[in-house]
Amino acid sequence: MSVDPEGKKILVIQTHGVETPNRTYSPLFYAMAAAAMEMEVLVWFTMDGTNQLKKGAAEQVELKPGSGVTLKTMLENAMESEVELRVCQQSLELFDMTTDDLIDGVDILGATSIIDLALNADHVMYF
Repeated sequence: MSVDPEGKKILVIQTHGVETPNRTYSPLFYAMAAAAMEMEVLVWFTMDGTNQLKKGAAEQVELKPGSGVTLKTMLENAMESEVELRVCQQSLELFDMTTDDLIDGVDILGATSIIDLALNADHVMYF
């Protein structure tokens, strides 16, 4: 049975960061695929996922060395695809990060926001 994806809301929870590059690309790739299918997509960065949003960090991560495609490229492509990027305020504190440390285009939300986001999403993906 086929389901019409248009208008669906997808929440992607990203808990992995720059220390595990193989786990940083897939959530963004799937988020962009869902956006291309005309779904509303939000990626919530928490725990270690927070550190990939620090200015200068994503440029250092290439999934395939020598490809020229960095994690920064993926984050920028996701935002260009209208994927919303949000980060957990409490996770920022764990990494001693502030708003000034974040790449452009990322909004900060409190920890309780994830509950509302999950309840209002049609589907939740967790990485």
